[in-house]
Amino acid sequence: MRALKYLLITLGAVLCSALVIAVAFLLVSIASTDTDATYELRGRYKPSTDGKTYLVIEHDNGGGCGAFSVDDERWPHQLHEAGETMPEMRTIKCGGEIDIEIKPGNIYYFNYWGP
Repeated sequence: MRALKYLLITLGAVLCSALVIAVAFLLVSIASTDTDATYELRGRYKPSTDGKTYLVIEHDNGGGCGAFSVDDERWPHQLHEAGETMPEMRTIKCGGEIDIEIKPGNIYYFNYWGP
């Protein structure tokens, strides 16, 4: 009977710890969102401070694809670096190919290669 009591106490402690970790993760996720941005499947966008249009590639699709290309031209900017671009449908390639729409006067942060 005593062993069962300690087992239940241990199980309760483990469940409480898991709950605390989940709540902490949720709070960090909420706190790290960009409140000025509009989120969509492939990333987020927000107005640029100078009214120009930019693209920031934040995800390298696993890292093994080499250089990025946008509309079949090598993207001259590094990961997480903003590059001025034209507002329209753009095709980003790096081991896969994704079409995104970049709206005028915004910074588009691309970060999802999935389906």
